[in-house]
Order: sequence, then C-alpha cells, then structure tokens
Amino acid sequence: MSDQRLFWAPAVHQSAFDIQSCSTEKQNVWSPSVIGFVIGALVVGIALAAILTLYLHGVTKNIIEASLNTGTTVTTTANTTTTTSIITFVPVGIYALNIPTCATWNYTGITVAGNANGTSGSDLGSLSSPTSIFIDNNNTLYIADRDNHRVVKYFANTTSGILVAGNGTPGNTSFQLNSPKGVAVDQYGAVIVADSSNYRIQSFSPGTVSGTTIAINSSSNILGVMRDLHIDVNNNIYVTDSSSNRVTEFIPFNGIGVPLVGSNGTGNGTTQLSSPYGNFVDDNSSLYVADFGNQRIQKFLLGSNIGMTVAGVSSMPGSTLSLLNGPISVTADNNGYTYIADNGNVRIMKWTTNYTAGGTCLIGCSGISGSSPTQLYSPRDV
Repeated sequence: MSDQRLFWAPAVHQSAFDIQSCSTEKQNVWSPSVIGFVIGALVVGIALAAILTLYLHGVTKNIIEASLNTGTTVTTTANTTTTTSIITFVPVGIYALNIPTCATWNYTGITVAGNANGTSGSDLGSLSSPTSIFIDNNNTLYIADRDNHRVVKYFANTTSGILVAGNGTPGNTSFQLNSPKGVAVDQYGAVIVADSSNYRIQSFSPGTVSGTTIAINSSSNILGVMRDLHIDVNNNIYVTDSSSNRVTEFIPFNGIGVPLVGSNGTGNGTTQLSSPYGNFVDDNSSLYVADFGNQRIQKFLLGSNIGMTVAGVSSMPGSTLSLLNGPISVTADNNGYTYIADNGNVRIMKWTTNYTAGGTCLIGCSGISGSSPTQLYSPRDV
C-alpha cells in the first residue's frame, strides 16, 4: 500500500508578514500561511517538514519536503526561544526567506490532502505520487500530482482538491499533462508546470484549464529531463535538466532557454554538475543547485558559472553530519543557511555558512526510513 498524504501542523494564528519569535517562553509562532510540507515517496512513506516561508513578489512559496513516489506531506510547527522581530513581508526580490537562527521544529503532522490511510487514488480527494508543492499567500496549496497527470489546488482547511491543470489522462494536448514534476505560481497568478514527459513548460492562466506552451523541446532548445522548476520576481523560470547536467533560465515571452550553469559535461569540477535535481534562487540572485551525483550543494553568484560548495563533500557520500547521500533539493535563507533534502539518508539537513563544520539534522534524524511520524521515506524536495 502506498502512502499518498499531505500533512500540516497548524500553529497559533499570527500575521504571516510580521511574526515575533524567539521569546524566552517557548511558543508556536507560525500561522497556517507559514507552513512547511513534506511529500513522501515509495511504499508507506510518511514524511515530516519544516515550517519555512518564501515570498515571491507577494506570492509565498513554502519550504517543501517531498519524497520520490508516494504522496505523503507532513508539516511541523516551529518553537523558538529568544526575543526579536524576525519575519517581515518582502514585497519585492526574488525570494526572501527569513528564519530565526534559534528556530526548532517538532515532528508531528496532520493530513491536509490525500487519503489519511496513505492509499493512492484519482478522485479529487486523493493523490498519486505528488512530486512538487507551491503555497501562495492565501494558503492555497498547489500540488503536481504526477501519476494522476494533473495539478490540483487545495484551499486551507479543505479535504478535496480543485483541478487546475491536466485532466487526469496523460497526453500532449493543451488540456493535458504527462508526469508533471514541478509547479509554481507567478506574480500574475498563472500556474507554471514542468510537464516532464512532454518535454515542455506549460502556463495556465487563472480560471483556465487550457495551457499555453512557454518552451518545448527541440534541436535548438533542449529541455531534457526536468527535475525542478522555480520562478523569480521577474517571472524568469529556472529549470534543472539532469540529463544535460545544467540549469537553464527561460525569460518570459521567449521560449529559448539560456544555460546558466553546468553544460561542461558531467563531472565534479567547479563549473560542472552531475545529475542535478533541485535549484533555488535567493533574493541576491544567487543560484543554489542540489548536485545529486556529486553529493554536494553548489552556489553560483549572479553572472558566474563557477560554483562554490556550501554543503557536503564532493564525490563523497556518507551518513555523518558532514556528508550527504544523494542531495535532491535545496533552499537557502537570508542568513545564507541551506536546507537540504538528503534523500539517501532519509533526512532534512541544515547547513550554516561554515560548511566545513558540517550540518545539523532537522527531521528524520534516525537515518531509518519508515512511516512513523518521526521518519521520512525518500524525501525529495524542501
């Protein structure tokens, strides 16, 4: 039986844009609009997630922890321990993620989408291998429901989804998707989908179920195997192409991609990647890449194709706190800390700017995969 659920743990309600935390008395400081999610994968996988908040020009993308094949998503609330005003709404900028350095997370979630017993299904109350999530500033949850070949959205505190893209049947018409693996919402409310098995990027305007193709695979515009998709404040789209070992940028209204990093063949050099999966762009336009095959996280400054390792040790997999094993997703906050879905170690890691000191395990720290509320199963995205 596969586990196909989404979890979140609601906290004390406060404004998502002005949160006081780190008081001397522990308290929950995140409202439902500031939640973290985990999508679980494979048989009976239940994952847990951190509460982290991303703002994309008025659209909030939350930290997601996801697993490869099942649909389990878990969220957790954060408890803090000192006194500062920490999270402020940022109306402009690519992404602004502010997390107090003293924040901690608990590990118990509740089901918010999909079947509570973990079974898959195709009705609008069920999921089948969701692989990506996006949450807007109204707490609306968008899910790339991969094996149902669709994108659905859930309003807060509801148990049934609404179809926003795809019709549940794999295909390549404007009404169909085929194994979507990434979803985001731009500043105009359009839903952008990495339609992976159709080798195209689709845009669905608000209220429409017919997609417009932004980019499609061709001899002059190779999309390859799309693993992740992100959007910046200018609606530029960043796609990780693991088959070409690169990250490509697509500018709005121009379907031709520009390779940003990689493209120098597979390898572990500073200008190379090996089967990259996740990518993230911070509010300084720095690009972070989960360099899966090289067991590291690479950071590329704006305008540079030379990467700096900020987590892990190149080509050295392992389970200690200084090593990664198949990092599959990365997010960074405004302190320069990175949050990593360490897939092979079934855990979520946090790295400070002193990466040689090693990381801290946040979730799934036993290193044993499973379906209990304290375990993850192949976490895919964060």
